[in-house]
Amino acid sequence: MLKRKLICTVLVFALVVPSMASGCNKVVKEDEPGVASSAVTEMTEAKETLETIGITEPSAEEADAEPFVFEPHVKCELLSEIVTDEMWDSFYNMVDAIRAGEDTFECADEKAYEWCTHECTLGSFLPAACTHVVGDGYEYGKAKLEYKMDKDEFLEREQKFEEEIVRMLNEATRSDYSDFEKLITIYDYVCKNFQYDFTNIDGEDADGFGTYACLMTKEGICCEIAGAMTYLLLQTGVQAMDFGGQGSSGFHSWNYVLIGGRGYHVDATWALHGESPDTELSLQYFMMTERERADGHFEDFLQADLIWFWKTDYDLARFSATDPTFRQFHNWASYEGIDTAGNVVFYADNSGEHCELSYGDM
Repeated sequence: MLKRKLICTVLVFALVVPSMASGCNKVVKEDEPGVASSAVTEMTEAKETLETIGITEPSAEEADAEPFVFEPHVKCELLSEIVTDEMWDSFYNMVDAIRAGEDTFECADEKAYEWCTHECTLGSFLPAACTHVVGDGYEYGKAKLEYKMDKDEFLEREQKFEEEIVRMLNEATRSDYSDFEKLITIYDYVCKNFQYDFTNIDGEDADGFGTYACLMTKEGICCEIAGAMTYLLLQTGVQAMDFGGQGSSGFHSWNYVLIGGRGYHVDATWALHGESPDTELSLQYFMMTERERADGHFEDFLQADLIWFWKTDYDLARFSATDPTFRQFHNWASYEGIDTAGNVVFYADNSGEHCELSYGDM
């Protein structure tokens, strides 16, 4: 169950979404105002070609952004169909107990206990505890916990995990960014720093396979990459979840995100740089609609990965993705940078022409 049955085959990059009209505009000229900087955005165009997409000194306002701190109580609002507030409250009680090395926690009922202590729940929302802390029974509003490793060693493990998450977040994005800006900068970070690897596909615990392993080693297959993306996004307050589907290449996983009240599909696995960190970041599978995935003949069967293990009759239509705002990315565009002051993404289209797209207040 830990692997969520998402063992996918070697990715075949022959799947191509039909070309769409880019409708792009050329970027501003060199004598126009410069683009606001991002400590995490690396823009590779030569200075004489695209001066305005260079890294500039941050303004005083930008420099005041608060650093990220670890958020132990991450919450996926997309699960509201099946996870009640009482279940989340019970989970947070468990999180606080585990982080303090305690053996019991207040729990609403048996259903909440089963959800809180399930491997998939722990693997998704408290990754360092998955398989190393398990439920040990529920009775009269109290749930028991069992530690499968020395408690002091576990607490040290948890602390190191939290420190690594904070390090990545502060390297990848900024706390004062909008949800879209957090998403694209975390997508950029994951694609540049994580690698597709199925060496540990048979790992029997969270150290060998799953979200924790992926976040700590920066390696994994599609379901691990999706889990890592979900966790990093939830840490910043961006609503996201793992999504999956069965297609011609086997089972594949990616992310479903909610930005500006609208749903989108984001697939980081297909854009990983691998052993070539200087590779251009592909936007082909970033902010896709459900129609675009269907037209690309990706998956014949879809599922919300954080729900299916718990409830099989959920309403898949709740996870719609119909907004075509980013369609011009999906003709093999590559990311060049972002102007967070002007709400503009800079990219190159499939002919190499420099373009821009306004994302408004997302």
